[in-house]
Amino acid sequence: MASRNISSVFGEGSVSERTIRWWFEKFRSGDLSLKNEPRGRPKSVLDEDHLRALVEANPQTAIRGLAADLGVSATTVARHLAAIGKVKKLDKWVGTTPVDG
Repeated sequence: MASRNISSVFGEGSVSERTIRWWFEKFRSGDLSLKNEPRGRPKSVLDEDHLRALVEANPQTAIRGLAADLGVSATTVARHLAAIGKVKKLDKWVGTTPVDG
């Protein structure tokens, strides 16, 4: 088996069997590249403009309520609120940028 051959050369535990299987499938399909493909988070299904509109329409909405309305996790909502510059102050969502006035 390939995993035993690799382990005998590089040492036990040098690479997982799952990784070896992934390599084998990749090479068998004709992809002989040894480059690592770029990785990252998948694109979010959450529309930040829609989230912003919901928060601005009702600044007292809780994260869990927003998550339920949008069909995503509360963690996702919290991450996107931070990304659009919204923080909770005195039980209301407000922008983090100062307002001239």
